[in-house]
Amino acid sequence: MTDSPTLQRGDERPENGGTISEPESPIEGRVDPDTYRVGPGDEFSLRYSDLLDQKILTVAPSGELLLPDAGPVVVAGLSLREAQSRVREILRPYVRGKGFALTLHKTRRFRVPVLGDVEHPGVVVLQAPVRASEAIEAAGGVTPSGARRGIEVRRGGDTLSVDLVRYTRAGDVTVNPLVFETDVVYVPAAGRLVEIQGAVPHGGRLDFVEGDRLSTLVALAGGFLPAASIDDASLVRFKPDGSREPVPVRLGAAIMAPGGSDDLPLVEGDRLYVPAKSHWREASFVRVEGEVARPGPYPIEDGVDRIQSVLERAGGYTDFADRMAVRVERSQEHEEPDSAFLSLARERDQILNATERSYVIMKTRERRALSAPVGALLEAGDKRGDVVLRREDHIVVPRLLSVVSVQGEIRAPGLVPYEKGRGVDHYVKVAGDYTSRAYPSRVRVTLAATGRQVGAGEAREILPGDIIWVPTKPERNPWGTIRDLFGVTAAAAAIVLSVIAVKK
Repeated sequence: MTDSPTLQRGDERPENGGTISEPESPIEGRVDPDTYRVGPGDEFSLRYSDLLDQKILTVAPSGELLLPDAGPVVVAGLSLREAQSRVREILRPYVRGKGFALTLHKTRRFRVPVLGDVEHPGVVVLQAPVRASEAIEAAGGVTPSGARRGIEVRRGGDTLSVDLVRYTRAGDVTVNPLVFETDVVYVPAAGRLVEIQGAVPHGGRLDFVEGDRLSTLVALAGGFLPAASIDDASLVRFKPDGSREPVPVRLGAAIMAPGGSDDLPLVEGDRLYVPAKSHWREASFVRVEGEVARPGPYPIEDGVDRIQSVLERAGGYTDFADRMAVRVERSQEHEEPDSAFLSLARERDQILNATERSYVIMKTRERRALSAPVGALLEAGDKRGDVVLRREDHIVVPRLLSVVSVQGEIRAPGLVPYEKGRGVDHYVKVAGDYTSRAYPSRVRVTLAATGRQVGAGEAREILPGDIIWVPTKPERNPWGTIRDLFGVTAAAAAIVLSVIAVKK
């Protein structure tokens, strides 16, 4: 061990080798008198009742504490409580009539070999009390190829097991024992593994240690997530030939009775799968927008709650609401993502064929609202208007518009005041009548209640918010018409000549 590097807890290795001495590290809270073992270098404070000054006594390398009057007494290897009792017993004849107190004044520093798969294997200098994880950290920590479970603290003929995973995730100090100057810490290489996946906080591969069971694996993974379907868990085991073998498990019973018959022992390579419940406590909501007292998101039970109940929770309509035009917009969860194509098509219309151009027009005019006239049905007291809601639906209550929009080939296009019972001709005349380029027979009306486009003849009554569109009359080219006529005539003549030739 003389050639091995010596590190102190909290030291940093300089680039040119050697060791940087640091101030003594703080100890781990209160020293437990039942677990702390006394060793060479520990300093004790001895105070008699008739002495003003305390006496500082140091445990010698031989493990003895030199007591005034009584002489040396062996205390190394004893717990702090046992050492205090032994000193008290020995000093009793010498301090009759006097009270005295023996307390631990300063803990010792000692050397421990930390070997195996650590960054800097060798001897580290530690200050008691110290645990195995701190000794490993002082040696640079576990290497990527090292195991974090199955680490050994070799103490004479005994070997203590260290489990850094269980210690860090569960805070179990029993798997991270205190180390002493007579110990050797050994970190083995990783290689033997088990695995857990699914509805657990820390799924993945873990070092396998002899004696591991189902309950051990679940504990190392941090337990179950709330969505875990424990009864549907499955275990896969690999045979020596590499083939897989499913092993029936009762994981719930194994966790309830660790070490019982259902808590199966694991073998190297086992893989445990814990599936999750579908849509476990999934939050469903709809969003209310527009002219209601309290717009915003509202929780629902998907496929159960209806629009009327949500509108009531939103405080009902405001005075400006267009009740007849209320609609429910619903997105398609698995809609084909074609937004990039549509953007390109709008920019370069000339590259599209007729089918693609028709598709772009359809997507542009597409309406996401339910086809039912929800607002009109609700106002009429028709139960069909009280539609069942789905998660992420949007309930839209538009503002009542007391105008009609007249656009296109109109002398004064714009918004015209609404008058009940009036038709298309009335609003066209109010907006200045048609221009010379207008195409009156192709006038279209977009209904505010449904978003549907209809011909002027189908729109019996124009309602607030409707849009009247007057298209432009197509331009006519007489020379082009004559040219097309000649082309058709020539094609027909060619066909007739071909038929005659075939008959001959």
